[in-house]
Amino acid sequence: MATNHQPPIRTGLLDFFRNSSGCQFVIPVYQRNYTWTAGKEVKQYLEDLRNVLDGEYDNHFLGIMIYLDTPIDFSAREFSVIDGQQRLTTTFLTLYAIKELLHQQGEEGQISSLEGQFLTNPYSTAKMKYKLKPMVSDDEVYRLIVENKIDEIDNKNSNVYKNYIYIIDYLKNIIDRGKTINDILMAMNKLYVVCVPISEEDNAQKIFESINATGVKLTASDLIRNFILMDLPSDIQEDYYANYWRKIEEYISNDSKKLELFFRMFLAVKNLSLPSKNEIYRLFVKWFKDSNKTTKEVLEEIVTYADAYYTIYKKDLKKVDSNLRDALKEYRRILSDMPAPALMEFYLLCKNGKISEPVLRDTINIINTYLIRRSLCNLDTSSITRMFPTLLKDVLEECNGNYINIIEILKKYLIAKNVVNAMYMPDDVQMKELMYNANMYNLRSTLRIVFDKIEHKDNPAPVDLNSVNVEHLMPQTPTKEWLETLEIDLDTYQKNVHRLGNLTLAAKIDNSAMGNKVWEYKNKLLKETNHLNINKEVLDAEKWTISEIEKRTDNLIEQIIKVYPYPKINNDILIKEEIYIRVNGIVAKAFFSLDDGSVEIDTGSQLYKFENVENYPDIEDIRQELFDDGIIAEIDGVLQFVKPYIIYSRMSNYTALSMAASIILHSSRSGWAYWENAEGKLIRDIPEIRNKFS
Repeated sequence: MATNHQPPIRTGLLDFFRNSSGCQFVIPVYQRNYTWTAGKEVKQYLEDLRNVLDGEYDNHFLGIMIYLDTPIDFSAREFSVIDGQQRLTTTFLTLYAIKELLHQQGEEGQISSLEGQFLTNPYSTAKMKYKLKPMVSDDEVYRLIVENKIDEIDNKNSNVYKNYIYIIDYLKNIIDRGKTINDILMAMNKLYVVCVPISEEDNAQKIFESINATGVKLTASDLIRNFILMDLPSDIQEDYYANYWRKIEEYISNDSKKLELFFRMFLAVKNLSLPSKNEIYRLFVKWFKDSNKTTKEVLEEIVTYADAYYTIYKKDLKKVDSNLRDALKEYRRILSDMPAPALMEFYLLCKNGKISEPVLRDTINIINTYLIRRSLCNLDTSSITRMFPTLLKDVLEECNGNYINIIEILKKYLIAKNVVNAMYMPDDVQMKELMYNANMYNLRSTLRIVFDKIEHKDNPAPVDLNSVNVEHLMPQTPTKEWLETLEIDLDTYQKNVHRLGNLTLAAKIDNSAMGNKVWEYKNKLLKETNHLNINKEVLDAEKWTISEIEKRTDNLIEQIIKVYPYPKINNDILIKEEIYIRVNGIVAKAFFSLDDGSVEIDTGSQLYKFENVENYPDIEDIRQELFDDGIIAEIDGVLQFVKPYIIYSRMSNYTALSMAASIILHSSRSGWAYWENAEGKLIRDIPEIRNKFS
């Protein structure tokens, strides 16, 4: 049996192979694929060999090779390579290149000697025959090289194949300069490595992690794969790799960065919190250990979520349920990963029969509307980066296994809860304010999605829009003719050229032909070559003026609001407490939201008429605005609310109770000291209410 603390071995490459009779090097499935390239690492390897061959170096240190030494039986051992697979694979490719050159020279006797000492285990079973057993993506290519079936290799882009051909050509060049194959082999043995065998008693994963900390950084997905598979017997590693890990790669990608993103979203679902990139591996290990699941169960769970991610982002829409196609197609065009945790979990709820496809479609459409409205208003995305795992947590907790109201609950936490913080969805009034004079051309990727939707809405014969772009009507580059026609200065021109009303869909060829031409020419060209609904209003204009741009901006904003309507929230889903202020001869009634701390003051609620208004100018300013907006009025000498008025808390876990009380009582007041429930009990004395807020 292998024992702990085997001493490191300093050895020449060929001596190492020669003295490892009955041993097979295994590149485990959890290892990174063979990534060395001919023009870089392999070239350096061969130049080091040539320098030894030419006598410039007496020898050369290639590096450290760490492997797990596992006995198979009395005559066979497995060396599972933890560090050094790139050098090892390149060395075996070099030996097979030498074998090919010996074959070309007719040296069959030397080939037998080469194979018997360095490439094969002549007396071992068929499974252990070859010294190197790679388990990488290029395994098939390597096998064909080993079996001398080069002509059968289809994957000519494989690093294994390209490096093998490069090595043959490089060695041929050395031979042409007068060196022999024996010289090359003798020089190879002067390339030495320090071998560090470890045993099953050693912690291979910890050793691997320490290597990664000092060497070329692996991604979190590399580390996760290694963590899951490393300590398993090699036959189980191969089984799990083939049946689970490859399935994950098929669903996501074999690109480790894309896999890393998936695992970040997977952990966001599992922990209901988005991990930072440098915490992905550590948190995965913690989740794995805390889950109390077997490795197989964990892999099955990851595959399930990979399938969900694949359906949301990559699956052919023709193979997706018809209810979901339009919503998913639009979501993919938005190009956002942030909602992935919520959408994966919602998809699995649907797949498991907890919600229907139409309900899943509605959840996607609500999220699409949220993202589109925020994007059109050019709102910062950083504020919502970590929101969706928390949103998922809130929705799942309130549903508590019963998903009949999931749509209303989603709207409650996505929209109502965020109405006054940085994560808000702009309502119709805010959309108009933020979009009216904005540079919308900077947002043309989102605008293109919106224009397409407007064009296809209620259109029985939609036009193929693949050949059109978002283009300007009044050209980007002002000309003297345009300025004179519009009778405006350059500054006014530039303030209006990128506004929503000056943008439309037009074919590339049309826009190129239109260039900076005057309006009559552009109008004629659009009439002749395009039949888009979105351009009908434009074509009716005799002249294109700032007034027309303003008119069309208003019209397009109204259309956007219709195709991306602000979701209506069912008040029944919101948890509200009826509260009152009864003091100084006035009575005010309100509804206190236990979800977000907002206070909706009811119609008929009275306000205290305070004489020394100058003492509280801020409150007086608010009251004056409410007067001006027709929300409060004096009726029969009583100051009262004639419309409902909602006041929101500006901070999470706080309330608008004090602001509401201050407006009603016209002074700075603590709401907890004045608001009471219908029975007259101060709400500060109701534990389930007071404990909910800071």
